Amino acid sequence: MIQFIKNNYVFAMISKINIKLLITLICFTFLGTSIYGNFESLSDQTISRQEILWLLGGVLFTFFSIIINAYAWKFLINNIVINPTNLKIIKIFLATNIYKYLPGGIWHFVSRFNTLRTELSTEKSVESIFLEPLLMLVAGLIFIPFGSFNIAINILCWASTLSFLPGFRKFLVKKLKVMKANFFSKLDHVKDGKQEKSDNNVLIRMFYPYKALFVEIIFVLFRFLGFLCCMNAFSIGALISQGELISIFSLAWVIGLIVPAAPGGFGVFESVILFTLGSDLPEASLLASLLCYRLVSTISDIFAAMIYPVKKLFKV
Repeated sequence: MIQFIKNNYVFAMISKINIKLLITLICFTFLGTSIYGNFESLSDQTISRQEILWLLGGVLFTFFSIIINAYAWKFLINNIVINPTNLKIIKIFLATNIYKYLPGGIWHFVSRFNTLRTELSTEKSVESIFLEPLLMLVAGLIFIPFGSFNIAINILCWASTLSFLPGFRKFLVKKLKVMKANFFSKLDHVKDGKQEKSDNNVLIRMFYPYKALFVEIIFVLFRFLGFLCCMNAFSIGALISQGELISIFSLAWVIGLIVPAAPGGFGVFESVILFTLGSDLPEASLLASLLCYRLVSTISDIFAAMIYPVKKLFKV
């Protein structure tokens, strides 16, 4: 009996642990240990004019990837809603994307939800927000088989594209209703009168978001090119096949999308790359590339968020 109580107590304690936070802390520890162990080698890294040009190329590719991602979201919303003429989707996306760096990593979603529901029903607003990370996930999974000839992995990753078929998507929308009830209940105190009617219409209108997925694939590709520029800045991009590199990049990016507790997935992405490539590439150069890529990504996000304020300032 005592042993049973102890087991229940252990399971209760485990259930209270934030798994995402635990994984992120493990990744931070792993990354911090690697930086500490290679500190002298990192301090010996030099950045000349050529390296700066590569890093600027990384900023350029990553900056355009954010804009491409905004268009993918626009096509996704067009798939959900007929002619959302009063919504400036690109502007909403770029203006809120920077909020992902705030503690919690969900405030870009909250801000988009609050903006969308001024023109759309709550149901369609929730679907527009929560299907976008799924679109990113599927686009990232498509590239993972490029580095492996494992049939099981290939089938599993490419089969993820089926999640947007009407039958699967109908199931996902129902699950998202539950997520909306739990997550947005504190924000959504006003009852949406259009919600019940839209619940049925949104399921009837479903068709596969080909345009959104295609543009999202281009987004992942541009994201990878930005990362490759950072690798080339430290002369290690050519030490591994591009197929294997984009596969590992996509795997790390997908894991960083799913499990992070830190804003922007910081620590998780870097740890996966370091764990998978650390034995094949010079660790100090790889660490320098990862740290520069994180800086490149952050700068690109800031630049993207400034597009419309600058246009307004100069009345362009």
